[in-house]
Amino acid sequence: MAKKEERRTDPLFEFIVVGSLILGGVFAFGSGSSVAAPVPEEKPIPEIVRPSYVEPTGQAKTLVTGLRAPWELLFLPDGQALVDERDSGSILLISKDLKVSKVGFTNTAPLCKKFCEGGTLGMTIAADRPDSKLSLFVFQTTNSDNRILKYDLNTDGAGSWTLANKRVFIKGIERSGKSTTHNGGRLAIGPDGKLWVSLGDSGMKGATSQNWGKRAGSILRINLDGSVPADNPKENSFVWVKGLRDTQGMAWDNFGNLWSTEFGQDTWDEINLIEKGKNYGWPIAEGFYKFVESPLESDDPTFKPDVPPIASNVEKLNDSRYTPPVLAWNPAEAACSGITFVKGSLISACLRGGKLWIIPVLGNKKLGEPKEFFKGRFGRLREATLAPDGSLWLITSNRDGRGGWSSGGENPQDDRIIRVPLKTVYY
Repeated sequence: MAKKEERRTDPLFEFIVVGSLILGGVFAFGSGSSVAAPVPEEKPIPEIVRPSYVEPTGQAKTLVTGLRAPWELLFLPDGQALVDERDSGSILLISKDLKVSKVGFTNTAPLCKKFCEGGTLGMTIAADRPDSKLSLFVFQTTNSDNRILKYDLNTDGAGSWTLANKRVFIKGIERSGKSTTHNGGRLAIGPDGKLWVSLGDSGMKGATSQNWGKRAGSILRINLDGSVPADNPKENSFVWVKGLRDTQGMAWDNFGNLWSTEFGQDTWDEINLIEKGKNYGWPIAEGFYKFVESPLESDDPTFKPDVPPIASNVEKLNDSRYTPPVLAWNPAEAACSGITFVKGSLISACLRGGKLWIIPVLGNKKLGEPKEFFKGRFGRLREATLAPDGSLWLITSNRDGRGGWSSGGENPQDDRIIRVPLKTVYY
């Protein structure tokens, strides 16, 4: 029997053989194998956001008719809207199917006869009650003062809204016994959660506008419990800025800046950038110029636009104590009341001008060239509000006693709510 040959292993030999097989496999796979090589991780391409703003487009449509000098329009969480009437004191609900019903009434005093600016003015909503229930704040004039009322705004969840628990939130805002004008009256909840109130000089010019101890002639900033915010400019004062003649519009842009509309006297109406503690110059300044008193009686609102006043356009005001406007127009092109910010645009509704001004916001504190829309088409425009469907709802003010001032005049259906579609404009 043959002797079985003993197998011997050589560690060095095995290392060389195995290593050769591995190396050969690597080359083989690298030259046509279906095994994929590692793929580098792809980094997401950042989305390019093109700067844009919005402007009106398409066909305007009348939604509601027969209102009496509406002043404010607010949308509720369920898509219905509240609108108030300056002279009647009625607070109305506009349902989704555009039916109108009354939900509240504020006593209007003094009663508006003609050319007055008092009554039930601005409104705003805050979710400041337990369980985020809503409150409604309403600006109202009285025989002795201007004040803010507060209501509980309640719903049954089935489309019915009611007002309850009426009380006086703030009172004692100065009001001249001789004048029913220059009340301001816009209310808004700012990005800071505070209540902001725009006011006029109450017909008392520098006695209120240049006096930090007076509330009139100012924009106020108030905690929702009625107390003074600790970071207001003056201790124990609601006053945020001074030097205003009659401010009826406030809007914050996407940079957090507050813009306001301002009624001048005869020569300039303004768009102001509102900043803490500043003085906007009335009655030292009108627009960019030194104010010049008109020969017409200052408390007579019946003067006609074709009567040439003494113009405040002769001497520029260069005084660091007073902040000039960002934009200024002749009142025939403006007299703008409400202002809102929508997707890159400041949209201002003008009374005597009878138009919308669309002002692109091109950057932080940077405005583009204003564009006008609907001049003379609807008469006097009080406010433009963004609707839940992305359109604008406009309210006319042709039954406020001054309808003939606007090109376009009054309409038998006045006052109206008008829906306007919007489009995006890229730049």
